[in-house]
Amino acid sequence: MDSFRKIAPPVHSVDKIDFIEPEHRLLPGGTSFFALNGGTQEVVKLDFSFKAGTWYEDSKLESLMATSMISEGTTGKTAREIADRIDFYGAQLNSVPYYDNNYVSLLSLKKHLPHLIPLLAEIIQDASFPENEFEIIRQKRKQRALVDAEKVGLVTQRGFIRSLMGGEHPYAPVATPESYDFVTLEGAKSHYLRHYHSGNATLFASGDVDDDVLKMIEENFGPAWGTPYPFKKDQIQVQSALEKRVFIERENTNQNAITIGKRVPTQHHPDSVGLKLVTTIFGGYFGSRLMSNLREEKGLTYAIHASVVSFVKDAIFMIHAEVTAEKTEEAIREIFYEMQRLRVELVPESELQPLRSFLLGRMLEDFDGPFARAQSFSSLYEAELDVDYFGKIIHAIKTTTPEQIRDLAHLYLDPESMYTVAAGKK
Repeated sequence: MDSFRKIAPPVHSVDKIDFIEPEHRLLPGGTSFFALNGGTQEVVKLDFSFKAGTWYEDSKLESLMATSMISEGTTGKTAREIADRIDFYGAQLNSVPYYDNNYVSLLSLKKHLPHLIPLLAEIIQDASFPENEFEIIRQKRKQRALVDAEKVGLVTQRGFIRSLMGGEHPYAPVATPESYDFVTLEGAKSHYLRHYHSGNATLFASGDVDDDVLKMIEENFGPAWGTPYPFKKDQIQVQSALEKRVFIERENTNQNAITIGKRVPTQHHPDSVGLKLVTTIFGGYFGSRLMSNLREEKGLTYAIHASVVSFVKDAIFMIHAEVTAEKTEEAIREIFYEMQRLRVELVPESELQPLRSFLLGRMLEDFDGPFARAQSFSSLYEAELDVDYFGKIIHAIKTTTPEQIRDLAHLYLDPESMYTVAAGKK
């Protein structure tokens, strides 16, 4: 036994991901339905996606409030009755708002689906928007926003997006908690009626999706429901702030926060995959340049992270960190220093090889189990990307050269092109 402990397990390179595409069908009412059968547990997850995010709202917060109200009552059931039914069967029901799409998901043991799928259909197709529940949720959301307004990390990130995109852009967060005073029940319900209908829905079913589950889905979600509504235009003008440097004062805080970044190409651009590799080297994992410099060498922050945030219509390169107030300017200088270094120096292979292994391993995690595979596929589907995009990522991870990394960094990581928002004490 001891001799085997001295032998390291074999290491296998990731050359491709054998991704089995979900079975696809178009239900009679217009809902696009994907079924991914797999796993060993008798559990099923149903994920509804609606093109109903902030991109499609007429007024700020209507999308968020519409999604929040989905499970707060139907014509035949109160919010309490819905919650009790979900709890009785040990299921999970979630409704989540986002920038481009809003989501409603149900996770349940397969044996309880005959009781829960009709309930899910009732919730999605017949939400009643009771006024008392709306007021409770609006006040809760406003109180949470008041608390968040004192968290410098959230303040910088939201202020950054507002500076970068413009305050009225659909992706931009509201400016103050008082914005909740202006969202109305009528506006939220109108958003629901316009965008929650069978022709605007995509359903992803994953887990133990057998013929019985498929039959229940077709019976409950197959016929047309709701009223189609024309989409708004695909392009909205970005109005970036003239000032690229903003400081937001918050006296009652222990640390300052910094968010730096810019708009970058969407996932359809040929540079997109390579840019994600550059971003990871720069600040996307524990061994990144930013972590090595600002955390390990200089002790300026506990954590700093860089990422590319991809929307359907746009994408943002963003760096975020929290530092002590007196170290704010030093941290910003070091971030720009590491940008400039990546733009002119070649990344050594000794740094690149562990990064390749890290990224390939993380890709495997994205396909670990039917729920993860369904999530990865739905992300591609919503972005209108083909499945071979996964292969392009693997190819880029394994073949991108130090010269290509330097060229991409030179093109996209110019400190002069960055927007910087800091919050806290001066």
